[in-house]
Amino acid sequence: MNPMVIIMRKLLTVSLFALLAGVAQADELKPARHGDFAHYTFALAWLPGFCTAGGEGCLPSQPKEELIGLHGLWASEPKSLEDKGVKVQQWWASGCSMLPHVTAVPLLSEELRQRLKETMPQLASDLQTHEYVKHVQCFGYDANEFFSTALQLREAVVDSDFGRYLSAQAGQTRSGAEVKDAFAKGYATGERGALQLRCAKDAKGRNVLTELWFTLKKDKLDSFPEADSFMDTPAAEREDTCSQPFLLPKW
Repeated sequence: MNPMVIIMRKLLTVSLFALLAGVAQADELKPARHGDFAHYTFALAWLPGFCTAGGEGCLPSQPKEELIGLHGLWASEPKSLEDKGVKVQQWWASGCSMLPHVTAVPLLSEELRQRLKETMPQLASDLQTHEYVKHVQCFGYDANEFFSTALQLREAVVDSDFGRYLSAQAGQTRSGAEVKDAFAKGYATGERGALQLRCAKDAKGRNVLTELWFTLKKDKLDSFPEADSFMDTPAAEREDTCSQPFLLPKW
């Protein structure tokens, strides 16, 4: 074989591995303002459950190629608000409206908007804009960088042993303990409390999985989902609602 062809193939292989490595791990996010918070909650939606149980439901145009969707990436309450006696529940309800900010629609690239359309629940209230206004803008994050990072985190879950386990359970009924066992095993972490499961009743009265929330260390997004990126969810912030066995519905 021509030596130049061999060299070019090697260069292409190296470039491909570099590209895949960039997709596999998320970028580190650095808030420009109000960075005195302790951790993130990374929220994924089990789309067939999220779109059919509780809430306002998804639009008829909801894409149905994905099971695991992106809900959001939420900074915990800034210490500056804690020091003022603001309860964490108030922060959850109000978010960036409690801090100086300018309300604006996120200016996203067309490629990023399309990817979010494919992976986020499509609600009448426009979840992309809601997430940006409530959870992003007051921290000074660039919208494209922020949502790109959140999508990278989602891809890291989907492409992991735990993500493949979840996809394999579509249509099955499981307990919270079983799913958390798979989480701990898949990521070799002892922080079982880093995962919270959210359930609700669907139109048929079934208890179905709607969301998975991961508590992540603020400075470890770029190593997610390695074991040291997880942390136990603080007791005051636990919102696990899957105490009973639940269905992971299919589309």
